[in-house]
Amino acid sequence: NDFKVPLLKTLAKTGKWKSPDAMVAMDRVAKHNDKLECYACHASWVPQCYGCHVKVDYSKNKQDSDWVAGGNLRFPNGQTAESPLGTHGPKSPGKVSETRSYLRWEEPVLGINGEGRVTPLMPGCQVIWTVIDRKGKTIALNQIATGNTDEKIASGNKKRTPLGIDMAPVQPHSAQRKARACESCHDNPKALGYGIAGGVFQTRYVEDIVEDLIDQKTGKVIPKRYSIQIPKVEALDFDLSTIIKDGEQTQTVGTHWPLSRALPKEIRDGMERTGLCLGCHREMTNDQLWSKVSTPGTLNRQDHIELMNKLLKAYANRKKK
Repeated sequence: NDFKVPLLKTLAKTGKWKSPDAMVAMDRVAKHNDKLECYACHASWVPQCYGCHVKVDYSKNKQDSDWVAGGNLRFPNGQTAESPLGTHGPKSPGKVSETRSYLRWEEPVLGINGEGRVTPLMPGCQVIWTVIDRKGKTIALNQIATGNTDEKIASGNKKRTPLGIDMAPVQPHSAQRKARACESCHDNPKALGYGIAGGVFQTRYVEDIVEDLIDQKTGKVIPKRYSIQIPKVEALDFDLSTIIKDGEQTQTVGTHWPLSRALPKEIRDGMERTGLCLGCHREMTNDQLWSKVSTPGTLNRQDHIELMNKLLKAYANRKKK
């Protein structure tokens, strides 16, 4: 049997939408078709591995696989570097280990891809590195590269140069029929680029974290001997899920495509609808006004939508008069 894909223009002509949400998102809001990839809404999840903590340890003559040499080395008999039994390929100085800060899957951040369209983003590689020398001394601790001037100009920043940790545009191949709800983009700080819950978590990277007896007045550690549980990352003054802070881009976005970037201010201002409920509900204690627009009991979601539509049409009719 043939698999028939319904075309949006056909659905619009015939009115055979599965839901009012689909009709609004894919037909009534023209900017969605003009500026969004389909998978910006239909991608159900994106793998998000925040923070790539890399440690290279050169102490005690430690070694690790030399992936570059191993990928290029060929023997006359056709074998590769790792083919002979008992060998594990060429080695190079330094033992490399890697950890992460945290994982997420749901509600990816949105940004602009290489074709200038809104798309999901995922952590490309947010590298934070530590280097231990041959004598066992830490010579670089939790360092982050800084982006160059070109990246500052491309981002439109005035003050901040984006750090050299990357969020990458992605087609995650996780599309499903049911798309993201309107609120998951228009009322979601993470989707807009402001970080999970608005970037309020993981904001203490810039200081050493010590879990011990703390003087609540001064914030100082009380014991004279204590251990630092989480060493600071001095350059990281934002949560790793945050790509916009104080109106400026904090990290690079898809550096290999010139058009890739965080959502620009004009798009964020046009789509952010956080706190929209206050437009009406701040008047709930105004009995004289509220009694004229409220209805007995509690409205469900659909009833509330219909009431808002009714108020919009009433306002439009009043403007005509």
